[in-house]
Amino acid sequence: MKKLIKDIVIREDLYPRDKINNSKVEEYSTIITLLPKIIINQDNILIDGAHRLHANKLANQKEIECEIIKTTDDDDLFLKAVELNAKHGYQMTQSEKKKSVIKFYEKIMKGKSKSFDVKRLKETFSIPDSTFSEWTKKMNEEVESLQLQKILNLHLQCKTQEEIAKEIGFKDHTPVNTKLKEIIQKTNELWQNPDSEIDTKYTFLQEKIKELCLFKPIYYNHHFINILDDDNIHFGKFPEYYLENLLYYYTKEFDVVFDPFAGGGTTIDCCKKWMRKYYCSDMNPIETRSDINKWNINNGLPKDIPSKIDFVFLDPPYWRQAENKYSKDKEDFGNMDINTFYKSIEKLVKELKKKMKSGYVAFVISPTQWKNENYKFEDHIIEVINIFVKNGFTEEMRYVFPYSTEQYNGTQVNIAKEKKFPLCTIRDLVVFKKI
Repeated sequence: MKKLIKDIVIREDLYPRDKINNSKVEEYSTIITLLPKIIINQDNILIDGAHRLHANKLANQKEIECEIIKTTDDDDLFLKAVELNAKHGYQMTQSEKKKSVIKFYEKIMKGKSKSFDVKRLKETFSIPDSTFSEWTKKMNEEVESLQLQKILNLHLQCKTQEEIAKEIGFKDHTPVNTKLKEIIQKTNELWQNPDSEIDTKYTFLQEKIKELCLFKPIYYNHHFINILDDDNIHFGKFPEYYLENLLYYYTKEFDVVFDPFAGGGTTIDCCKKWMRKYYCSDMNPIETRSDINKWNINNGLPKDIPSKIDFVFLDPPYWRQAENKYSKDKEDFGNMDINTFYKSIEKLVKELKKKMKSGYVAFVISPTQWKNENYKFEDHIIEVINIFVKNGFTEEMRYVFPYSTEQYNGTQVNIAKEKKFPLCTIRDLVVFKKI
């Protein structure tokens, strides 16, 4: 049967994976007639098919084919979602499975499991007895580890200790304060010796630090690495590896990063990996990223922005190059005339100057050429540098990020050959320091 898409409920707390893969959503949106039905329960709550549902929304569909399965409670719904996921689609990772198994096993140990037992857990998550035993043998530490991970994730979202305490279920913020100090101390210790023996509850931190120790920064200011992020193909996306280099060079653990043009959420993903706190917003956040705040930066800085900002990443729509790509709104940076665009940038720079006590701002933009009359080359970064310098910032470093030549089609290349002009295939990034 068909259901109105607006009536279908997606419960994030009942979604078995950590996040939506946006490239899958984009891929599915081009083949929606070939996709199988989504599965919901008797209350219109989604059980299986989140990527298919978001794909239909992206394709502006009003209705979607559904199959209804009855569920007895939230736990039963979640486990049915896992069971169905195992048969197709974007599979759960081992870490996602482990987190869920521990959560459900804790309910069994406390006698709160109504719709499942150990046998169903093993079958649902397709794990052998040995793996189940390994994951649950240190139950108390594993449960505390999940709690610490949640506290860290909320802290990185710039939640206050009072807000974290309420979400975790503490009576006041005192335990949060204690546990955050433990996390910071253990993080510093692991940076000194990533292979040191630690309690099970800190294993997630050790895994993070070990991964970061393998990171190989780019040592020059000319970046050309053909890397695609397979889970995020949002228009105008800035590559994760490049952004990680910025965090590596210009921030430290638990610094606060602000991105008012968050797009597909690359900044958030990198901040989580590198343990940077973040506040990210966008004029039109994509639905699959509930961690992006809705805010029009033309109205000034967000009212609830953290009091201390250490690093700002600005990758705005590139004026005429992004016309109508993000929205039809006249206040969208991609739809402004060039003078209004520069004025809006200067207004933002002045507000950042007042807000920031110290730190860095990275600004990305590409020259305009193809959409200009007679394909005249217009180097926007020169004007942007002037705006920052006259408003209290100094130029720290300039980077060049070449695009792939594939951004031009055969017709465009032939026009360039005929009219004898070179094609621009770079974008510029300048890092400014607040003085």
